[in-house]
Amino acid sequence: MTALPMNPIRRLALATLCLLLGTPSMAAENSIQSERLWLPASASELRPFLQMAVDMALQDENCKDILYARLNEYRTIYEEPTFTILCQKDPKTTFNRVIKITEVDPEYFDKIRASENALDTNRTLSPEIEALRRQLGAPAAPAQPTTGTPAPTAEEDNGHSAEPAAPAAPATSTPPAASH
Repeated sequence: MTALPMNPIRRLALATLCLLLGTPSMAAENSIQSERLWLPASASELRPFLQMAVDMALQDENCKDILYARLNEYRTIYEEPTFTILCQKDPKTTFNRVIKITEVDPEYFDKIRASENALDTNRTLSPEIEALRRQLGAPAAPAQPTTGTPAPTAEEDNGHSAEPAAPAAPATSTPPAASH
């Protein structure tokens, strides 16, 4: 089998392709790193923050590789969400890097407070909203015409009235007399 000659354009295209796709070892390293991240199921919403903490640890020139990264449950319970990252400096040296969530996202607690305030507002408005929904859902009573005489009852309609009903006065509206 003969190899194709490597002209400059072909070399440039191959180099560009390698840069865009990364080398196979780099791709394997990235997938291994994602497998080395550990969070309990109850803290799965913290995964993006754990990944940011790993990226922050890799910026340290002494941290050549991440062996594992996890949620530090003790510090999380008593302080704030905190991650412990085991870095490898060289084949014989490892060290832990502890990163608090506020190092990764300084506005973390502001976001939590804002969502709690929105939840409190929703709880406050819920009874008012429910009252309005009940008002909208309740059937409206038909308006009864108001005249000087009460509406006849069922017995009066059947002709069992003790006294004859007086005819209702016709309603006329006349404008008031203009004074000159």
